[in-house]
Amino acid sequence: MMAGMTYRILRLTTLLALGSLVAGCSSNADAICDMRQQCFNDDLDTGACAKDIEDWREEEDEEDRQQRIDECAECVDGRSCAQVLESCINDCFGIP
Repeated sequence: MMAGMTYRILRLTTLLALGSLVAGCSSNADAICDMRQQCFNDDLDTGACAKDIEDWREEEDEEDRQQRIDECAECVDGRSCAQVLESCINDCFGIP
């Protein structure tokens, strides 16, 4: 019984890890939107937020905008809301 459960957990973890690799760019948009929901707006539609960020990225200068998204997502990763406000404003400013 326990081995079957362990196998399922391992399988689920592997699928989630692979899914995040496939998601690539959108996972950074998701991280930014999750932080916004957690810190600033409980009612934020994180799916719509991520779509807005991806649409913004695709509008022009995709490489530069993708770098900005990556830097913002890296900055907010693992930080408290207070730390995000203190440390990530420059990295995240201007991203919709």
